[in-house]
Amino acid sequence: MRTRTLRGAAAIVGIVAMLGTAGATGSLIADADARSVPVIDAGQQCTPGSQVLVSGSSYLVERLGLEDAWTLSRGRGVTVAVVDSGVEAGNVHFADALVPGVSTFGDGSAPADDDLFGHGTAVAGLIAARPADGSGVVGIAPEAKIMPVRAFQSAPEDGQSSRDLVGPTAASVVAGIRWAADHGAQIINVSLSDDQSADLYADAVAYAHARGSLVVASAGNRNTANANSPDPAHFYPGELPGALAVSAVLTDGTWNADSSYAGAHVDVAAPGQSMPSAYISGGDCVFNGDSASSSYATAVVSGAAALVAARYPAETPDQWAFRLTQSAMRVSPAERSDTVGWGEVRPAEALSLVDDGSLPGPQSPAYPAAEPTPEPTRTISIEPDADPLDPAREIVGWGFGAAATISVITLLLARGRARRAQR
Repeated sequence: MRTRTLRGAAAIVGIVAMLGTAGATGSLIADADARSVPVIDAGQQCTPGSQVLVSGSSYLVERLGLEDAWTLSRGRGVTVAVVDSGVEAGNVHFADALVPGVSTFGDGSAPADDDLFGHGTAVAGLIAARPADGSGVVGIAPEAKIMPVRAFQSAPEDGQSSRDLVGPTAASVVAGIRWAADHGAQIINVSLSDDQSADLYADAVAYAHARGSLVVASAGNRNTANANSPDPAHFYPGELPGALAVSAVLTDGTWNADSSYAGAHVDVAAPGQSMPSAYISGGDCVFNGDSASSSYATAVVSGAAALVAARYPAETPDQWAFRLTQSAMRVSPAERSDTVGWGEVRPAEALSLVDDGSLPGPQSPAYPAAEPTPEPTRTISIEPDADPLDPAREIVGWGFGAAATISVITLLLARGRARRAQR
């Protein structure tokens, strides 16, 4: 097993954890931006212990049409599990927002996101931050509940500081997904990707799906990938059946190859740049000012999924995912792309979508594609084709024959009369 430990302020903005489980060694990526320090508005740094609120409305409200979406759903009655580094419960945006959670390390208690990292807190804020006086930060589903599921460990090791961060392993993430499904989370946010341990992730996603949970996961973020390794060929759990893989776009809606991975695994996209959210200081922070992180885009889609699940509680996870992909904004309704999947998520349109099985684009789970019908068996004849004029010709022939016969008979009768007259 190999792990990389991040220390101090570096842990605020990025993690690349090298792991090995079940006999496999791979790279697990939590998709925070490793190149920039989170900034507030005019460049003021966000620092632990300094509670600052971001004034002004979040651009996500207008960009995603949230005012319209909130007239139909605000996420009430839905729980979103955040499988991540924990959540700072004391943040001003989380009053009455959290339900009991767990840690997949140690004794199972779910400590706060207090290791100078803040990733889980930011993700939770994007999903379900409550409005707060003096702040423009608000979650996509501001009445949904957050279930903190901590898959990161912070503990002294070999004389290191107690604030050293031990990254997640496939085993800890999988255990978190299963626990969340068992404890009633309809949506499970996994803002990371792994290129190993496919069987572990597949079993966990299938387990959650069978219990009515939709796993929403990162489609991959280049800024936290190992620069010395080739592009990952796989992105677990996002690319697995039953999960929704999310790519990130910039504030203007463009996809940036320097930030995100592309591929057939991408299902949908969402904003991932300049993301205003909750911070471990207890206040706000604007994350990823210079790139698009699929961690935060994943959180946006999880929030949209919570809105959908709250409005349509009788539908299945596959139907919730279909609403999000079918209604996403794209150039051609019938076509997906490897960069943004079926397009950029639009919560209001997902909430008002009427599925009658005829919409172009992703296949509706409620109206499965019809099985192709085989062509009927044809008997090949070696007989010459019949001439359609043969009946007419036959009639004409009979007519000519009859006329000739009558003519001969008439002629013979005439000759017979002539001979009798001569006598």
